[in-house]
Amino acid sequence: MKLKLVILFFTFLHFTFLISDTIIDSVYADPLLDGEIQFFQPTQEYVILNGDQHDATTTGDSGYENCYSRSYYSFDIPSIPEGYHIDSVYIKITEYRACGNNILYHLPIWDVPNGDTIRCIMSHIDYGDELDVSDWTHGDYNSPYTYHYDIGITITDSTDYLYFDVTDYVLDDVANQRQRSQYRIAFEIDTDWDYMSDNVTFVTSESIYSEWLPIIYFIYKENVAVKDYINKNSSVYLDIYPNPVNTMMKISYIINQPTFVSLKFYNIKGQLVETIVNENRNAGKHTAFWNAENQSSGVYMYRINAGAITGTGKCLLVK
Repeated sequence: MKLKLVILFFTFLHFTFLISDTIIDSVYADPLLDGEIQFFQPTQEYVILNGDQHDATTTGDSGYENCYSRSYYSFDIPSIPEGYHIDSVYIKITEYRACGNNILYHLPIWDVPNGDTIRCIMSHIDYGDELDVSDWTHGDYNSPYTYHYDIGITITDSTDYLYFDVTDYVLDDVANQRQRSQYRIAFEIDTDWDYMSDNVTFVTSESIYSEWLPIIYFIYKENVAVKDYINKNSSVYLDIYPNPVNTMMKISYIINQPTFVSLKFYNIKGQLVETIVNENRNAGKHTAFWNAENQSSGVYMYRINAGAITGTGKCLLVK
């Protein structure tokens, strides 16, 4: 697909800009790695459409040929700037049009039980260095190449931008030292094979309308900027360093009055990994350490409770 890096200041690079202690970076999808796989029901053949000459991806049934398509997107992961950590990541794509029973700007119409006309299934996957027919099942629930199934996408019956948070999935990619973050969009149900188009099209052509291009935004925060107020009137201040962490993390917190404090870490599934603090503490600055030597690389969440104050955040363990 023709998704070259059309960026600010008329360069062909991803753009980066700084706001105080925040860096925002963006990368467009790779034209040689993203694309569309088509399955032709009459001949049982698969066809791949991608590269510079392919200007759109379609998910669903194209109709007159009884051709069913799934869409694939691949984004390079930039290097994390020194002294920063990934705070959040968002993907933006453009739904160009929806089609139902050959009628443009109508939602797909599936004449099958439990036909879902408003949701596509977007999955976090791995399809490597090229898109080929074996990637058709990557994104299915039981596929070993599906890292996270159904991270969600909702379509409308008119042109619209779609934004969704992929922070946890990109952090998982970083923790496992993957160079790319890859995704598949498909309808969860099979098509009705009625020779009428029921699909949604995402625009991916290089265009003067740069907002049409699928793009991923990386938002970085300074490591020292983890001194966030837990709420506007918080009596707790929290520092975590380093983030990402390799083995040992230092947690510093300040409370302005004596209170019971608990500080716990959870894995990405929400399971408790370790309790760091769970006792009464006097007012003042305190330091605790998390030894993650026996934990696997990945995203972890922490929760601190100090009296009536509760705060949460994320950290990345990379070994």
